[in-house]
Amino acid sequence: MDIAAIVTALKARTTATFASRIAGAAEYKRLPETANLVMPAAYVIPLDDNAEPQSSENGYSQIVRDSFMVIVAVSNTADERGQAGYTSVAAIRATLWAALLAWNPSATHGPIQYEGGALLDMDRARLYYQFEFSAATEIVEADTWQATANAALGAFETLHIDVDTIDPFDPNRVAAGERGPDGTIDAALTLSIPQ
Repeated sequence: MDIAAIVTALKARTTATFASRIAGAAEYKRLPETANLVMPAAYVIPLDDNAEPQSSENGYSQIVRDSFMVIVAVSNTADERGQAGYTSVAAIRATLWAALLAWNPSATHGPIQYEGGALLDMDRARLYYQFEFSAATEIVEADTWQATANAALGAFETLHIDVDTIDPFDPNRVAAGERGPDGTIDAALTLSIPQ
């Protein structure tokens, strides 16, 4: 999933709350020591993807859920226990829902849905809260090795059919007590396939 597109959308849709103080990050681990945005701020971080089993019997079809989180940093200086910082989280959640839910982040992803949230970390200065979201995409045959192998095949230009019917049959070509097919081609057809 394109995290930059999500950052851009959030910057455009949440200016009253974040005033464009939104950035992407690869992980949360180093965020507290490297993040310098004025609070409240938000950081979009990719999470794992979860795949359902492949479901096609004659091609390839597999649904994958791409997940990401939006970590919100709010000031915790007014109340080191986190009550004041946590109070602002509900309003921020509503802002994120209005900006992201039911939006298709790309042409290949379905609408974003909410997966949940939790308190992530807290110190005397900041409270970090994470909101998790996901959107489904589908892996199809065009994305697989099979498409590459099929593309390397020659053009399907001619179809030839040989027919060996059960009856009539040549009793000299079939074991005693058995009936055809007897191995003799009774009819043949060749078709040219228009390109």
